Amino acid sequence: MKIETQKTWSTVDKYRWSEYIRPVRMTVWTWRICGLYNAKPQTPLYRAYRIVFNVVLMVVYLFTLSFNMFVMQTFEQLVLYIMYIVFTEIVMVLKALITYYKFDQICYLYRQTLDSDFKPVDAEEEQLHRKGIGEINYYFYLYITTTHLAIASSLLYLLHQDYRMPYFPWVMGIAYGSTERLNFGIMFAYQVVGMYFHMLINVAIDVQLCYFLGMIGIQLDVLGKRFRMIQTSEQFGNSFMTLINQYQKLHKMTRNIEQLYSPAFFAQFSASGLVICATAFKTSSMFNVYELTAIQNLLYMLAMMFQMFLPCRFGNEVTRKSHLLRTSIYSSRWFEMGLYDRKTVHMLLQRMNKPLTLKAYYFFNYNLQAYTTTLNMAYSVYALLQRNALKKS
Repeated sequence: MKIETQKTWSTVDKYRWSEYIRPVRMTVWTWRICGLYNAKPQTPLYRAYRIVFNVVLMVVYLFTLSFNMFVMQTFEQLVLYIMYIVFTEIVMVLKALITYYKFDQICYLYRQTLDSDFKPVDAEEEQLHRKGIGEINYYFYLYITTTHLAIASSLLYLLHQDYRMPYFPWVMGIAYGSTERLNFGIMFAYQVVGMYFHMLINVAIDVQLCYFLGMIGIQLDVLGKRFRMIQTSEQFGNSFMTLINQYQKLHKMTRNIEQLYSPAFFAQFSASGLVICATAFKTSSMFNVYELTAIQNLLYMLAMMFQMFLPCRFGNEVTRKSHLLRTSIYSSRWFEMGLYDRKTVHMLLQRMNKPLTLKAYYFFNYNLQAYTTTLNMAYSVYALLQRNALKKS
């Protein structure tokens, strides 16, 4: 099943990005800066910029990072490096490819959230809308602050006297150190800037998903309110089809989002537990020797936990609110309606027995249970690594 796009916009202006909330506008700027903005037509200057950006900060950076697996001194370093860095970069690349090649589909989903069906019609719905948008903004600012602190903490490596690089030691054979300070400064800045843009790509796609799921959650609240307001058979007849069509639209939107983001978030769910575990192990090992750079690893671990938490939290809300929708329907004055309308309500309740859920490739659920399960798995592997480390010492 392919995502249907009813309309393709030919110019950038028709996207009207200024109408969206700040997290969405931040996503769009990330697309543009990182060469992922794939609207048509594009100027030759932007196409040239995209090529230069991708070669310098994607291809070369990822090649250099990946090659460092062959210079790890011990097998333990190799395993931690793969778990700590490589898995994260694989997820980032998948997210970047989805953004670029599915650009029109993502923009179509964005436009759906501005349709008239998503607009509040009274004060109560306006309050529900503001509350939902406030939650999206709250988690956005919390997430973006944590990730920026994680990147900024890499500057702590400058406090060491041994001229260590923040992310990978081998830099295409270029010598650096106390006798090559200029090379060290350039390569250090290259690694930090490269990781910063990789972080922005990760955050942008995470924010996209949270925005879509958050808007679906808002609409489920609004639908629940509208069902509860039905008092008579006449009201039921006038609003029933409109409400059902709105629910079907949300159901289809949920399936489209699930299909669109499944590859990236399947990889993220698969890798997150190992990455969190590796980061925790590395951080605890550093604390044992009082290294300042343990702060970087701690912040990185918190950022990874947020990255895992956000889709689980908003996906869980979609499932919870769609389940509560049945209660809202039952809370209407259905018992005062005619026999035909009561039968229709009964069939509707049966239709909604299965709440809206999202899965990454039909395997990982977007809910808080998946989040806690991942953390439990990460802690189990961490405890095993710690036990083995203590035996060796």
